[in-house]
Amino acid sequence: MAKKFPIDEFDSATVHGGRHRARRTAKDRVLEWIRIFVAAALVAGGGYGSLKFIENSSVFDGYLPSSNSSPEASISAKPAVQVLDGGDKNLAGDAAKLLQAAGFNVTETATLVDANKNRIKIKTTVVTITDDLFRADAEQIAAKIGNPEVVVSPEFAGPITVVLGSNYKIPTN
Repeated sequence: MAKKFPIDEFDSATVHGGRHRARRTAKDRVLEWIRIFVAAALVAGGGYGSLKFIENSSVFDGYLPSSNSSPEASISAKPAVQVLDGGDKNLAGDAAKLLQAAGFNVTETATLVDANKNRIKIKTTVVTITDDLFRADAEQIAAKIGNPEVVVSPEFAGPITVVLGSNYKIPTN
């Protein structure tokens, strides 16, 4: 069924079908691998950077949930207070009793230790807070125990942590 046509200029085209059909060299394969690797690294780096940015910014900044759901309890509830003894007089229990008598929510008394459970001694008493939202309560606590410095620090997990130094003495008033 095929007809024989006379030979023309299209029959003299090269057998090779163009660049895309050319045999790839080792250099071309290596460059393609490098391009893919760089693109993957850029995508991974962008994703990692985005996740780190999202981790550090929160729509819930300043929101502290309460375990009691009633509005009155949420407003009047005092934040949790930890009392740690960083001195050598073992006064954490006495300081905690003083704060509880004043109406503060003391949840823990302990000795200040490092990760290996070795006792840490510090010289100066300090009240640490995790956020400035707790500053008013922390200053009231400081007034009750002898006016130590109040500092914002993420060092302790609780909202307010009183760290008694070796300079601490139970107030007599």
